[in-house]
Amino acid sequence: MTNQAAASVNISESSSNLGKSLKLKTKATLLAIAIGVIPVLAVGATAYYFANKSITKQLLELKETQTAELQDKVSRFMKEKLGDIKLMADLNVFTNPNATPEQKAATLESIKSAKGIYDSIAVFDLKGEPIAQTKEGKKLGNHLSRTYIQDALKVNGAILSQPTISKTQGTFSIYAASTIKDKTTGKPVALIRARLPVAALKEAIQNYETEGQQFYLINEADEAFLGAEEELKMQNAASGETTTNTSGYQAVLSEQIFPDLKSIKSVEEVSSIVTTNQINQTKQLLSYAPPSKLEGLQDLNWKAILVRDAELAFATQRQLGLTIAVGLGITTLLVGAIATYLVNQATKPLIEVVAGVKKIGGGDLDTRLAVTSQDELGELNTNINLMTKQIQGSLEEQKVLAEQQRQEKEKLEIAIFTLLEEVSDATDGDLTVRANLDSMELSTVADLFNAIITSLQDIAIEAKQSTSQVGLSLKQNEEEIRLLAEQAIAETKEAQETLRSVQQMSQSIQAVAENAGQAEKITDDTYNTIVSSTQNMDSTVKSILELRTTVGETAKKMKRLGESSLKISQVVSFIEEIALKTNVLSINASVEAGRAGEYGQGFTIVAEQVGALAEQSAAATKEIANIVSAIQAETQEVNRAMESGTTQVVETTRLVESTKQSLGLVLEKSQEVNQLMESISQSTVSQASTSQTITNLMQKIAELSATTSQSSTKVAQSIGETAQVAQKLESTVAQFKVAESV
Repeated sequence: MTNQAAASVNISESSSNLGKSLKLKTKATLLAIAIGVIPVLAVGATAYYFANKSITKQLLELKETQTAELQDKVSRFMKEKLGDIKLMADLNVFTNPNATPEQKAATLESIKSAKGIYDSIAVFDLKGEPIAQTKEGKKLGNHLSRTYIQDALKVNGAILSQPTISKTQGTFSIYAASTIKDKTTGKPVALIRARLPVAALKEAIQNYETEGQQFYLINEADEAFLGAEEELKMQNAASGETTTNTSGYQAVLSEQIFPDLKSIKSVEEVSSIVTTNQINQTKQLLSYAPPSKLEGLQDLNWKAILVRDAELAFATQRQLGLTIAVGLGITTLLVGAIATYLVNQATKPLIEVVAGVKKIGGGDLDTRLAVTSQDELGELNTNINLMTKQIQGSLEEQKVLAEQQRQEKEKLEIAIFTLLEEVSDATDGDLTVRANLDSMELSTVADLFNAIITSLQDIAIEAKQSTSQVGLSLKQNEEEIRLLAEQAIAETKEAQETLRSVQQMSQSIQAVAENAGQAEKITDDTYNTIVSSTQNMDSTVKSILELRTTVGETAKKMKRLGESSLKISQVVSFIEEIALKTNVLSINASVEAGRAGEYGQGFTIVAEQVGALAEQSAAATKEIANIVSAIQAETQEVNRAMESGTTQVVETTRLVESTKQSLGLVLEKSQEVNQLMESISQSTVSQASTSQTITNLMQKIAELSATTSQSSTKVAQSIGETAQVAQKLESTVAQFKVAESV
């Protein structure tokens, strides 16, 4: 800062010296030029400022209007595509269940040819399987996982996707998708989607790209998906899909291209800034249009940007500035020439006056200026002549006065020399000398000197007496102060020893406090573990009680099973009895058929079959009886096992309850120990705090003792030094010679 200040002062002084060194003619010329040029420059600058401001405002309004039109055109274009998919979804051929896939495919081909903008249209069932598609392109697979398909199913209507990469073709596209609804119920019966290349959108707004002007479209993820560098390819961030042909695709954030864009994004209207395009490093005028809402179009949250090279955008302002600058230059030259001529004519008499004044200043007082006019310059010449004449008279008077002053000076020098000889002995300490008061010139000085010498004599006598008394007192107190300092040093050492002991005690208490804290933590952990064990034991008791209930119910069911098996045995006995009677009946029928002769042969066959059936029934009945007996035996064994298990469950429940009670006692004791450890920890912390306070107090006492010791030592040293000074002062005062009467 000092160097800068010095440099500023030097520059200021240089400017001042330069202004002083310039001649009057040069100054007048520069002043005339300034008076003529500054208003012209001010008018030119003002005109340029307002003209530039007006042109810039018109330019910004034009660019912002174009950007708003671009945003509106994109929105209307996408609304038209949304309308296309709605019309497609409403066609009878897609809602008619009797229409064949070939008919649907033919309809899709007709729509594609008529529109001429879609590269693929397809119809899918609700499971995502393709029903019909246009001919060009790969055969489509299941599309149910596609984001735009899911979105269409959610809204049960038509939607537009964000720009994304086709998983099938790998092309950068926008999808229009819709559900196909039943005409009667309104429920979705199928899906239709149309793929629109992003290149088609670019072609629709191509007229906004001219020489030096480009456009950019920004999606809802703030990525530029369409811009000046052909299509700004991006990976499908919206759907999360990945293609096999994405080597040239990369998402580009709008702020990566225009970092200053964030300053106007928060504004909800069309705005403009001048920024630098980071891709081509070109300074450009940027107009930004926020997302627009168009009735009948879903909120795509797309933004539009229109940029124009600043060099071309502000060319009119630069041309205006150049024109004004050239005009100002020519005006400045003309004003300078006129001012120079007028100044030469006006300053010529002044230059002659200056030349005459130079001669007078050089000592030629006989020089007189010619008075040729009665204006201010004539008056100036007359006054200069009078001044020269007065200067000549004044010089003569000054010569006479200087001679008188020289003579008076010589008389004064002689008187001073005499006075110095009279008082010279005072410099050697003789305070008895007195100056002579006879000299008229120095009588006042001599009288003042005598008064000073008298005062010095009185002071020397008093100083001599005072130094003797001070020296005596200092000798008496010096020994006492020295003893006091030694005692203070001893007290300081004792205080330091006490401080070290207190610090050791404080460290021990601090260690005990830390151990108590650790013990308290361990006790807390033990208490928590016991609480957790008690809870687990409660869960175990509950599970055992549930098991006992389950075993009891199982035993009841097994008992009912045994009762059912008894009933089955009774039924089997009844069936066996019926089989026996049937067998007897078949024998009787055979006997009666034999009696009937030829007419009873058919009945004999029936009787034999009935007998065979009765034997089979008897055999089956015996087998069932054996099975039922086995079931009854096993049921009895299961009942006995159930009874034994129930007894064990009851015993286990009793043991678990006993263990739970023991854990409860342990929990109570652990809680008491925990409270005791907490109390010990708090007391130990309190003791540690108290010991720390004592340590700090002892530290202050030790510091105070050390300070007292140092102060005592310094006082003793000061007293010794004061005694030495008093002795020196006494020796010095003894050198003065005073009157004997004193």
